[in-house]
Amino acid sequence: MKKIRFEEMLPDELLRLQKENKPVYLPVGSMEWHSLHLGMGVDAIHAEGVAVKLAQKLGGAVFPPLYIGTETIRTSESLKRLGFQGNEAIRGMDFPDNSLKSCYWPPEIFELIISQQVEMLLDMGFHRIVILNGHGAAVQKEILQKICRTYSEGENKLLSIMVLLPDCGAPLGHAGLAETALTQVLRPDAVNLGMLPKKPEQLFYKNYGIADAGGHETEHFVHYDPRDATAGLGREMILHETEKCAGFIRAAFEVKDGKGNADFE
Repeated sequence: MKKIRFEEMLPDELLRLQKENKPVYLPVGSMEWHSLHLGMGVDAIHAEGVAVKLAQKLGGAVFPPLYIGTETIRTSESLKRLGFQGNEAIRGMDFPDNSLKSCYWPPEIFELIISQQVEMLLDMGFHRIVILNGHGAAVQKEILQKICRTYSEGENKLLSIMVLLPDCGAPLGHAGLAETALTQVLRPDAVNLGMLPKKPEQLFYKNYGIADAGGHETEHFVHYDPRDATAGLGREMILHETEKCAGFIRAAFEVKDGKGNADFE
């Protein structure tokens, strides 16, 4: 089987990828509370899973995932939608009832770490870098886009993609239906639905550290229930995400020779 993991490749194999101008996929995701039923590293697990599929499809190398993410204090509007008073100081998903805190890096340090990693890959001779982001915080997405703009010059081309896509086949959310189904496929040992109460008991956002788009002023409970997740749904989502991300990469990186032949498989 063709190697795709960066850390397993010999120098001559990495140099061959450079000669072919194949991308390095850099998975990034937080080490963050994902309720009682999911592992803390779901975001990076997801990003790496998509990276592996893309490398198998388009070629390239998957760099070891970076389990780092950043967050900011929630707005009053966001807090009220989740069932809080609106005046609490809550960063990301670190709700007061959670049994563990997340590992949120300050934005400026997060930016420095990712920038340094990008610089090292460029210095090694890789000119195409795809940052696959598994953490949906607005500040994280903004920083990654900024890094791509900063380092995309000359022959260097960088692209940042949020892997959890709005048309992926399940309503989006945090630790809800979509992320649970994906993790059932990518890392089944990181899922234990038995940690949640049995249906039909409702899962209130602030009690379980779950969030989705179903809440409003009078119903602060999960609408897209993780207890409905299946591996079948997760496989469909991964397939869809891979195809969509491959399209983004081809559009951003594809260079054709004088005969019109693309350099991607």
